[in-house]
Amino acid sequence: MLTLALIVYIPAFYATEVGISLTDVGLVFMAARTFDALLDPLVGYLSDITRTPLGSRKPWLLVGAPLLLISTWQLFLPPEQGVSMGYLLLWIFCFYLSWTIVQIPYLSWGAELSTDYEERNRIVGYREGMLFIGTLLATALPTLVFLNEEPSIRSILYVFALLSLLILPVAVVLAIRNVPVTAPISENRAPLGQAMQVIGQNKPFLLLMLGCLLAWLALHIYNAAVLLIIEFALKFEKSIFLQLVFIQFFVGLLAVPLITKAASRFGKHKVLSASLLSCALALPLMSIVPEASFVHAVIMFALLGICISPIWILPTAIVADAVDYGRQLGGSDQSGLYISLYNLCNKLALAASVGIALPIIQYFGFDTLNAATHDNISPLFSVGLYLPSLIFVPASIVLWRYPIGKKEHQQIVESLKPGAY
Repeated sequence: MLTLALIVYIPAFYATEVGISLTDVGLVFMAARTFDALLDPLVGYLSDITRTPLGSRKPWLLVGAPLLLISTWQLFLPPEQGVSMGYLLLWIFCFYLSWTIVQIPYLSWGAELSTDYEERNRIVGYREGMLFIGTLLATALPTLVFLNEEPSIRSILYVFALLSLLILPVAVVLAIRNVPVTAPISENRAPLGQAMQVIGQNKPFLLLMLGCLLAWLALHIYNAAVLLIIEFALKFEKSIFLQLVFIQFFVGLLAVPLITKAASRFGKHKVLSASLLSCALALPLMSIVPEASFVHAVIMFALLGICISPIWILPTAIVADAVDYGRQLGGSDQSGLYISLYNLCNKLALAASVGIALPIIQYFGFDTLNAATHDNISPLFSVGLYLPSLIFVPASIVLWRYPIGKKEHQQIVESLKPGAY
């Protein structure tokens, strides 16, 4: 829910309703995301070496969740007047900091629940399935609340903030109480420099990071522009966009069992690679959707639900396999550090995407106050659809070459068993 708001609504909100220029919004997001990304490895490493009766991951969620709620409220609901670029900069920094404190240990925790190739697929399938359900909730409730009116983005963000305030504390408590503490595979606490040296030798992980960086860059460039495309190019109201996102994630939720089964049969990296290629082929089709044609838009977003879902589901399970390969190279139990580096790629891609997409769209003549002509909206298609499609292609090629499939991972796990040597 917060991810949807942050990627899709917050940039457009501050650029259109608050009145900060597209270029300034893009630069603030780029700066904040870059700073946040640099914190990821530190949080991941500290999480790895944390030892408490609650385990290494749970204390971080208990500390980070209240900070995340405060920063969410301030970022989503700024004062009606007098909001400056400095206000956005302050609270986007606070939001990303608290988000990192929660997200890195949470994702690392999931990577540690099993070392089995197929069971990891099921774990990420359930977890990301819950993410899809949260997104469905986030899109359905504003649509119901504003059933007979066209809401402002501020009104939509109010619903998101209120839901977060109600749901996040409950979710954290349930996770702390019901999900088991995972004992560290190794008590060896390697210094950060030594751990990074092992990661630098982990060629499959480095290849995975390159592919994921390109994939997330492409997807986030599209996400940064999609609300503008829907409103100004396809001539839909903002409430229709919520319905389209609901359809996309509903179809994605239905596809989760098929994605996890395909990943177990053909290999996670190959399914992910194929999904990126399908995104490259599908995104340009949005530019030919007739204006205000809801049926065509539904078909388009349903197709994207199938194509995009593996990008949300599979990467962290692939990272977990790469962690095992790192242990084979002589590294210690560093799931948090590996996950943080993967998250760093995601965040750098998001920072770059907003910093690339919005200023370029503005540079080539798109103006939210004067977007009636086709010539004026063509930058939306070029930057929001065609550019991501081009980036998805090399991402697909890189991930297809990832060398750890089910057979190779089983060999790695066997070699790590006591007495294997």
